[in-house]
Amino acid sequence: MKVRKPAVAGYFYPANPERLKSLVDVLLGEEVRVEGKVRGLVAPHAGYEYSGRTAGKVYSTMKGKGFKRVVLVGPSHFVGFEGISFGDFDAFETPLGLVWVDKESIEGFTRGRRELHEELPHLWEHSLEVELPFLQRALGDFLLLPVVYGRVRAERIKEVLEFFEGEDTLFIISSDLSHYYDDTTARRLDMNCHLWITEGREDLKEGCLACGKRGIEGAVLYARERGYRAVLVDYSTSAEASGERDRVVGYGGYAFIS
Repeated sequence: MKVRKPAVAGYFYPANPERLKSLVDVLLGEEVRVEGKVRGLVAPHAGYEYSGRTAGKVYSTMKGKGFKRVVLVGPSHFVGFEGISFGDFDAFETPLGLVWVDKESIEGFTRGRRELHEELPHLWEHSLEVELPFLQRALGDFLLLPVVYGRVRAERIKEVLEFFEGEDTLFIISSDLSHYYDDTTARRLDMNCHLWITEGREDLKEGCLACGKRGIEGAVLYARERGYRAVLVDYSTSAEASGERDRVVGYGGYAFIS
């Protein structure tokens, strides 16, 4: 059995299972309700100390909703490559246990194309890993479709979401927002993301400086075709945790709803 081991446990989030479980449960406890059926989310992927509050709020919108599969899409931070990769793992491990990969469904999409199973982009990548403990505590058992993308068009992400869609399937786009501006500037820049995602302001898309922007763009294209609306569940910057306002990262939590 091939297992993708955690790379940032003890760094982005606690490595001790009990501490991690308690922390995630507290973060999920600040419940936010949205009108309609949640189809997908955009969630941040920083250390829990910084983005955990926003992540907990957005994940609370789908807690206990009975999703059986999760399409988890995140950008590659360390490996430059063309296209997307599902990896070639049977499971992803966190301190809370194993999350099994839906290899049968993935093979239906990849049709034996080995370049779509590259492992390297996954090995040190945190953008998927940090989302998993929230999903484990919010959903319990589920099958994972892990997608790391490099240089790719938004239409390719949309194609992935279309292929795997289903009533019991949730999609998650992993992304932080602007990076390393002062807090006032960051909030102004991140407003571009809010208005683009939730109100369809295409004129503001270029001004959205999210690190997972291509994934968000694919989700926005997909959601619009399906008639889903998007709402901003929570927004914060790292300044709220660190007190440092000269160089911050923005965190947005969004839900796509039918």
